[in-house]
Order: sequence, then structure tokens, then C-alpha cells
Amino acid sequence: MAAPNSGALSATVDAPQAGPAPTVSGPPPDRIVALDGFRGALTLMVVVSHFFSEVANGFRATAFGWVAVIGFFVLSGFLVGRLILDKKDCANFLTVFFVRRLCRTIPVYVVCLLIVWAVLQVVAGAPWLHREAEFPLWSYLTFTQNFFMIGHGSYGNHWLSPTWTLTVEEQFYLIVPALFFLVPRDRLIPVFLAGAAAVIVFRAVVLGTGLLPPLSVYVLLPGVADSLLIGLAAAVLSKRADIDWSRHMTMIRCLPVVLLLITALMRTVSPDLFNVIGRALVGVACAAYVLSLVLGAPEAKSMEGRFVRFWGENSYSIYLTHLMVLGLMHGLILGTAPDVATWSQIAITVAALPIVALVGYVLTRIVEVPFTRYGRSWRWSDAKRPVTGLSVAPTTGAAAVAR
Repeated sequence: MAAPNSGALSATVDAPQAGPAPTVSGPPPDRIVALDGFRGALTLMVVVSHFFSEVANGFRATAFGWVAVIGFFVLSGFLVGRLILDKKDCANFLTVFFVRRLCRTIPVYVVCLLIVWAVLQVVAGAPWLHREAEFPLWSYLTFTQNFFMIGHGSYGNHWLSPTWTLTVEEQFYLIVPALFFLVPRDRLIPVFLAGAAAVIVFRAVVLGTGLLPPLSVYVLLPGVADSLLIGLAAAVLSKRADIDWSRHMTMIRCLPVVLLLITALMRTVSPDLFNVIGRALVGVACAAYVLSLVLGAPEAKSMEGRFVRFWGENSYSIYLTHLMVLGLMHGLILGTAPDVATWSQIAITVAALPIVALVGYVLTRIVEVPFTRYGRSWRWSDAKRPVTGLSVAPTTGAAAVAR
């Protein structure tokens, strides 16, 4: 799944006004508290799916973690895209951008990775531990584990399997600023959508011809980048000052429901077609929902509650450690792998939820928050970046208005 916090900028600020009839006519506010709640809802979807569905006797009705993965990618693209649009003209943009990204993502990732890795070494001989392919520690530290996954046809050790999404995002961060520098602003959305279409073609070719292992379309950037690119397109769209958003709110709010229903039907009727274009449709649904939250739709209120925001604010550490916590609790207490086949197993799984939240909260406070605070001490310069051959100014018309 997509890393919950790795790509997302902090959205914990004053909420936009929400009411039954939004009347937003200009660009939405820069920081939206409802997006923290949305991130928290996605985190809960992943945890519930892993805990109650993706086990031997899991409940099929809770198998919605894959939707949350796409949602995380869309949210990351959206927030990073808005940041770049706002700050790319600063003279020190690249330095501050990458320093903040490194401080935001790397320290807590390394700490959580080393904790999980150390625990795995301690319980390596336990009969209840899943036996998957083992990848070297350095592959996780260098964000190259997705290539090992393809080579072995496996996600590797189960407790570390979610880290592939972080690999995708870290690789994405290396290239996304260049897109905004090389492409004129009024061409960004067509370019991002063309890139998303290319990802769909990539999936079709790989799954249809066997040119690469099937896992390539699930863990490599070229196989999942459509969600990130759709998020970028939504970010550019959200900055358009010439759009009367109140005229489109009904469509924006209905689109996620319609697309998710279409995708669910496609997944049942034509799994092959779903594997090629289904995730792109879900990506558009998530992007529309993000836009509705940013524009102050009534449903934004449901994403501003303290409960979902807690899970959103601590999502990165929760995401990296939740499988370890669940596996340890089942293994040490019941001597079995996680499952929900018996009442005792269900009880342990339910009891793991607050433990997961506590572990995530502690790691967020002692690792993520201090390093993120340091990253934010690197201020954006008031001086403007000199125009070069790689700096293409937006053209006249709507793009100029949106600047």
C-alpha cells in the first residue's frame, strides 16, 4: 500500500467551511484538516483488511485494503503536487524540498525497519512465523526491495511486505519535481493523464504477454504510477482560479460512488479488465473525493473528527509496524499465525488494534515529529529561482490565472 505519510504534507490546520451548498469559486485553501482524517480512514482500512481479511480464514467483506493503497498514492500525489506548484519558484526549492522529504520519511522508516528486522531475528525459529522469501536488509534500506520481490515472485517477509509502497514513493519523489519544471503549467494535466494512460498500457502488456513477471504491475513504479499521476493532476486542477467549483460539486461528490460501483462490478465480471484499468478508475474516484474534501463538501466534517485524525497523524509508524504487532501477539499468546477462525483469535486481533495505535503514537512522537520539525526549519527562500531552459513559464489564459 501507499505509505500513509511519506508523500503527504501536514494538513492539520483550520478546516474549510463545510455546508450543504458549497459556494467555492476560487482555489481551495492551502491546508485542509479533513485530509488528515482521510489519511486516517485509509490507514484504518489497511489495518482492518490485514487483520480481518488477509488471513487464512478472513472475512471477505473487509478486503478493502487495496482501495486504501490507491487512496494513499492519490493523496501523496495531490499534496506533493500542490507543494511544488506553490514553492517551485523559490530559489532554494530543490534543496528545501528534498531535505524536508528526507526528514519526513527516512528517519522513522529506518527506525521502524530496524525494530521489525531485529524482532524477526529474535523469533526466527518460531513455528508460528510466516515463512516467506528473505531479502537482505540493505535492500530495504536502499528502497530496492521491490526488485527483489519481482525476482522471487514474493512480497518477502510478511511483516515487511507493505514497504514496497514506500519504495515506489521514494522513487517517485526523485522525478516528480522535474515534471513541473519541464512541462508548461497549462500542459501539466494532459501530460499527467497521458502518463497514467501509459501505466495502463504497461499493465496490459505485462499481464497480456508475460514480458515481465506479473508482480511487476503491482510493486514497480511503472505499474502503479497512474494513481500518483492522477493525484498530481487533481492538485493542478485544484489550483485553478478560473473554475466556479460550486457548479461542479454535485458531480465531484457523486463520481467516487459511481466509479467504485463500476469497479466492483468489473472486478466480478471481468477480473482481467479490472487488473488493467480498475485501479485507475479507483484512483479517479479517490481524487474526486479528495477534491470534495478540499472544496468543503459536507462529507469533510466526517473526516475532521479526532479519532480518524489520530490514525492519520500517526499513520506512517502504524503502517510500518502493525503486522509485526499482530504477528507477535498471536504468536506469543496463542502460538499460531494471525487468523480469525476462532473467538480467541478474533479477541487477540481486536486487542491488537489499540496496541498498534499506541506503538504508532510513541514512534511518531519520539522519531517522526522531531525530525519533521527539523526539516521544517529549512525555510523557503523569498528569492525567486532564475529562469533557465528547464523553467517553462505558464502560457496565457487559464494557466496564467491559476499561477
